[in-house]
Amino acid sequence: MEYRIVNPADWIDAIRSLLADNWAETGFDFELAPDVARYRALHDAGALFALAALDGDEVVGYCTAVVGAHLFNPAVLVASHDALFVARKWRGGTVAARLIAAAEAEAKRRGASRFCWHTRAGTGMAAMLDRRGYRPADVVVFKEI
Repeated sequence: MEYRIVNPADWIDAIRSLLADNWAETGFDFELAPDVARYRALHDAGALFALAALDGDEVVGYCTAVVGAHLFNPAVLVASHDALFVARKWRGGTVAARLIAAAEAEAKRRGASRFCWHTRAGTGMAAMLDRRGYRPADVVVFKEI
């Protein structure tokens, strides 16, 4: 398995089926329509990175994250994940944990001292993050307006 930094805008078309599977699991009730131009602009500006987990030429998982200065203190750089997904047949192994570790390392390399992940309580991802030393910090609530 290889874990590689990629430009997400260059990979979106190649991983449409993975994106669709990821989207189906999110439970959001709006259309999946990735903003390729914005992914490219954020990547090119150095504000976003993407990791691909590859088995040969096949992408089996990915992680995207934004790194930026905290608005209350620009000396504190924070990474926040946009997406983390591993194809079902690759779950149960180490792919997700290795993507998380690689994302942490890349964020740290870019100067981040904090990493925030969004996950639903009670999920396997929440348990994995707990085992890695993450603790709940905020509650995110959602309402359609």
